[in-house]
Amino acid sequence: MSVSILFIEDERWAVQPYFRALEKKGYKCVLAQNGNDAIQKLENNQFDLVCLDIMFPSGELIREDAKSITAGVELLALIRSNRVKNCPSNIKVIVLTAVMDQNLEEQIQKMGVQAYLKKPIDFDPVINTVLDVLKN
Repeated sequence: MSVSILFIEDERWAVQPYFRALEKKGYKCVLAQNGNDAIQKLENNQFDLVCLDIMFPSGELIREDAKSITAGVELLALIRSNRVKNCPSNIKVIVLTAVMDQNLEEQIQKMGVQAYLKKPIDFDPVINTVLDVLKN
């Protein structure tokens, strides 16, 4: 069985280089571009890792009053509180975001993510972090 990674990112171009590199190594990469899509994919597939952007369109499955800037936090809270069917609450998560808010970062860190990477970030550190997290 191959290792599957769900990238939650509204900008497809932003993750395509990661997909190419990881798929060459035998990993299956899947993209969700909004909250609805992410939840549906998490409920209907088994993933070993989630690479989560914080800013993306929330969709109606995430709290309606959640702003785009916190949609990722809302989704992570749903996952960690076991409210996403068939998704383990302890799934490995790497946050990959351009949001520069210390309070938000601390809140996310408390939710038990394996890594918090700030964009812009070079290609190699992202790939190395993904590989390291999957090994552990």
